[in-house]
Amino acid sequence: MVKLFKHEETLLFPVEVSGSDPRVAAMLQEQFGGANGELKALLQYLVQSFGTADPLTRQLLLNIAVEEASHLEMVGTAIVQLMAIDATPHNASLNLKPNMQATGEALRDAPSLVHKMVNLGGVGPLVVDSSGAPFTGDFINSTGDVVSDLMSDVAAELRAGRVYHQLRKNSQDPGLNRVLEFLEEREATHSTMFAEAVERVKDEGIIRGKGYTTVSRRPPALSEPFDLMLAHMSRKLPGTPLDDAIPPSQVELQLATQEGQLLPLS
Repeated sequence: MVKLFKHEETLLFPVEVSGSDPRVAAMLQEQFGGANGELKALLQYLVQSFGTADPLTRQLLLNIAVEEASHLEMVGTAIVQLMAIDATPHNASLNLKPNMQATGEALRDAPSLVHKMVNLGGVGPLVVDSSGAPFTGDFINSTGDVVSDLMSDVAAELRAGRVYHQLRKNSQDPGLNRVLEFLEEREATHSTMFAEAVERVKDEGIIRGKGYTTVSRRPPALSEPFDLMLAHMSRKLPGTPLDDAIPPSQVELQLATQEGQLLPLS
C-alpha cells in the first residue's frame, strides 16, 4: 500500500500578523531557508529516517518531519503577510492588501533582500536565509548512526528555538509574536522528544554493526554528567542560557582509556 502525505488546508496555528513590516519579513527568512530553519529540519529528519533501522526512531523522525513541513508553511505565510502584498496568479501586478498597505518608505528603507523578494520571489519567501545566502545541502546532518543523528537533532531544535526567541525580541507585532512563541515552544518539545529517544536507544543497549553507537557501555564517569547536562537542556525554559540550567563546575568529566582507567580532564 502506498502512503502519501495528506495536506490540510488549515494551518497548524493561525497566522495573522497585525501589520506589514518588510524588515521583519527579511529577518524571518532565517527560519525559512537558513541553517537552523524549518526547511533544514524537514529535510534532515526525512533523510535520517531512511537510514534508521530502529522502527520507533524512524517513526519519530517522520512524524516530526511532517510537523516541520507545517511550520515551514506557517513561516512562509507570515513572510507574505509581513510583505503586505498579494500576488494573484492571474494578475502580474502586485496588489496591496487592504488594512495592511505597505508604504513606499517601508519598502525603500527595507533591506536589499526585501527588494529581491519583490522582484524574484513574487513577494513570497525565497530559499535563502536572512542575509540572502542560499540554502544548501551542507546544512543537513545525517551519519547513519542513530545516536549521532539524534544528538544533532536535539541541538538543531535548541538552536531553532533560540532563533525564534530572538525574532520575538525584534518584533513589535502581537499577531506575529503569538506565532513565534508557538513555534518556539514546539522546538522545545521536539528537543525533549529527541533527547528521550537517545535515552531509549541507550537503555536498549543498541550495538554497532546495525548503524548504532554502543552508548550503553560508556563508563558511568563519562556518561552520567553528560546525561545530566542533556536532561537540563531538554527541560530548561526557551531562551534560558545553558549555564543557568547547570553550572559547568558541577560537571566533572573523566576520560576512559582502553585499559579501563579513568583520567581527569583538565
